[in-house]
Amino acid sequence: MLRTLMQKGFSAKRFRRSEGGGMLIFGLFVFIIILMVSGLAVDFMRYENNRVRVQATADRAVLAAATLRETGDRAALVEEYFEKAGLSAYLQLPVEVEEALNAASVTVRTNPGVNTLFMRWAGVDQLTSAEISSAREEVTNIEIVMVLDISGSMRWTDSIGIPRITRLRGAARNFVSTVLNDDAPDAITISIVPYAGTVNPGREVFELLGGNAWHDYSHCPDLPRSAFGSTALPDASSMPQAPHFMFWAVDWPTMDWGWCPNESNSILYHSSSEEDLHDYLTNMRLHDGTGTHYGMRWGAALLDPSSQWLTTALAASGTVDSAYIGRPAAWDDPDTLKVVVLMTDGMITEQVRPRRPGSSIFGRNGVYPTPEEQDVLNTTHIQALHSNNRQRISTQGENSADFDTACALSKQNGVIIYTIAFETNTQGQNEMRKCATSPGHYFNAVGLELDAAFSAIATSIQSLRLTQ
Repeated sequence: MLRTLMQKGFSAKRFRRSEGGGMLIFGLFVFIIILMVSGLAVDFMRYENNRVRVQATADRAVLAAATLRETGDRAALVEEYFEKAGLSAYLQLPVEVEEALNAASVTVRTNPGVNTLFMRWAGVDQLTSAEISSAREEVTNIEIVMVLDISGSMRWTDSIGIPRITRLRGAARNFVSTVLNDDAPDAITISIVPYAGTVNPGREVFELLGGNAWHDYSHCPDLPRSAFGSTALPDASSMPQAPHFMFWAVDWPTMDWGWCPNESNSILYHSSSEEDLHDYLTNMRLHDGTGTHYGMRWGAALLDPSSQWLTTALAASGTVDSAYIGRPAAWDDPDTLKVVVLMTDGMITEQVRPRRPGSSIFGRNGVYPTPEEQDVLNTTHIQALHSNNRQRISTQGENSADFDTACALSKQNGVIIYTIAFETNTQGQNEMRKCATSPGHYFNAVGLELDAAFSAIATSIQSLRLTQ
């Protein structure tokens, strides 16, 4: 009996000290941990897969909706993307849309999530997050003024036998086509300032500026040198109208009569119509003289924000599209790029005006030609007349200095100036080089290089638009 009890006691002690079956318990514990970790990974993988699908759909939707080519309901387009993907439940409404003339932005908020399978054991029934997708497309407003030489020398052929004006027309048309943006056509406007001896703003603008016409051949205010101290539009009420005359011989096949260009060659204001701009460039005719300083002065005025009233007035008459009311923008407008593209084939010349022998210049101080005198002016160029019948009102040096002032004032206000000296002499090249914003904005072109110069400028403007 005692032996039996001793054997039983020994067995109990041995059982307590036995390690058999310990691995089974540990194995069960590890299995549960692995199961929980694996379940956690499965839940996270399911969540991440759902989140990526929702995020990818949101990214595609905002990119499609924010493009400026989209003219429909941007928010509805986003909802359509989610509906087709079967993910509408995760889209948080409303979709945020902001639109402007030159920009559009779309913001989408989503709540991707899944119901957990394993993490619910730890009290987590759902995995979810708040995500945001946003896209914005913006085109910098660009105000461009093309200041183009239509002096009589442009009828001469270039180095490979093509008339310079023919070369200019084609190069300028290609420039227009390259610069205009199909995605946001209203963001870019182009004005064209053709200049010969001086610049014709057109009858309508001449009158809006207070000009008093004594003849109807053309409407050029005779700007005094004092007008070059500002970039604002000139007050034509205090200026005489430039007489209708020629200094150099006329070439009828390519030229129209006049030191001041006629109405069909007056300024074209703020347009983004490729067709209208092309037609204008194709039909440009040549006139007498090379008043580059006048061209630059008017170009600066069309970029000066103080001339907004003129755009409004021209919009009211239908001359300018009403979409451009408010242009020119402020000098410091961060969303607007102001550019002058100036091209010449010659140097700035002196300015002369016809007069009666021993009396005042026609058109000044109320002294106008008689009908007989005007008939002489219309048929005989002044160079063929006695020197007493013409008077110099400013020297080449004075005009060149005024040109420098107009360029400097424009650059001080942030205008980017590209210049092209096309088959001109050293003096003309120096004038263009000095006016340009930098040496990299100046082009010296011969023959086909004119096309390349305009193309390079168009590419540069497009690059500036993307980096502003």
